[in-house]
Amino acid sequence: MHLKPLNIFAIALSLLLYAPLQAQLRIGTTNTRVNFREGPGTNFKILQTIDTSNLLVVLPRESKNGFIEVFDVETSSRGYVSENLIQITDTLTFGKQHFFEKSGENANGDVEMDIINGTSLTLYFWINKVAYDIAPYEKKVLILADEEVIYFSSAPGLFPVFGKETLQKGSTYVWKFTR
Repeated sequence: MHLKPLNIFAIALSLLLYAPLQAQLRIGTTNTRVNFREGPGTNFKILQTIDTSNLLVVLPRESKNGFIEVFDVETSSRGYVSENLIQITDTLTFGKQHFFEKSGENANGDVEMDIINGTSLTLYFWINKVAYDIAPYEKKVLILADEEVIYFSSAPGLFPVFGKETLQKGSTYVWKFTR
C-alpha cells in the first residue's frame, strides 16, 4: 500500500467519508498546550508537550484515572492526556476496508498477520486495543484469535489509515506500508 504525504485537511475530510459501523474514533483539539504522558496519570513521565493547533485522534479505549490515550497526527506521537483537556470536534466510525491481503493458510487456526514497515519511519499500528511501534523496515508477525479487527495506523508525514475488517481463521494476511 502506498501512503500519501500528510495533509491535515485531506485527513479530516477523508476520515469523514467512511461508512458508519460499531467502533469509533474521536477527533479533538485542546485550548491549551497539553502534556503527553507515558501512562494514564500525572505520576507518569511527560513525553512531550503538544500545541493547541494539533489534530488529536482519541483512540477507542476506556479512560483510566481521568486520562485517555491519544495520537497526535502532526507529530505522529501518542500518549496519555487528561480527558478534561480534550475538546471533541468530531466522531468518526471505522468503515469496512480491505487493506490486509490474504497470503496463505496456517495450521494453528488463528488469524496471522505480517505487518511490514517498508519505510524509513517508525510506524504506529493499533489493532484491537493493542498498540505497536514498528521500526523502519521491520516485519511484525501478529497472531490474533479474533476474526474481526479494528485498526489505526500512521507514521510521520504519512496519511493515517484506519478501518475494520473481518478475516478468516486459519489464514495468513500481509499488510506492507511503503512511501
